[in-house]
Amino acid sequence: MVDSSSNTEEKEVVNTSTLRMGPFLPAAAGKEAAGSATLRTLENGSLRLDFSTNFSLTNGPGLFVFLSNSEFLSDDAVNLGSFISPSGEQMYTIPEGVSLESFTHVTVHCVPYNVTFAYAELK
Repeated sequence: MVDSSSNTEEKEVVNTSTLRMGPFLPAAAGKEAAGSATLRTLENGSLRLDFSTNFSLTNGPGLFVFLSNSEFLSDDAVNLGSFISPSGEQMYTIPEGVSLESFTHVTVHCVPYNVTFAYAELK
């Protein structure tokens, strides 16, 4: 569970070997996004994508979470699965073979209508 106190980042650094994070921004007109995404290497070497406890996003049909190399889906984007919830903390497992440096963005994308709802640039 992510601690929402002011020293959250310090605790995350202690509990992981590496991380990249960024705030969510809306990518389409009429969409709202808040919170942040953190891509972290866990102690066992696996990768996980975490959405913050204050995450929120305008809901929609057919939403999926992707790792991408732009604000929208890149040709090499990796689908992390169905979007869990329009609000609150959530975690997505990263497939083996993907490195922490492989992608620059996280996107929440509506597959049926090919519309990106929100993105976070990982720095």
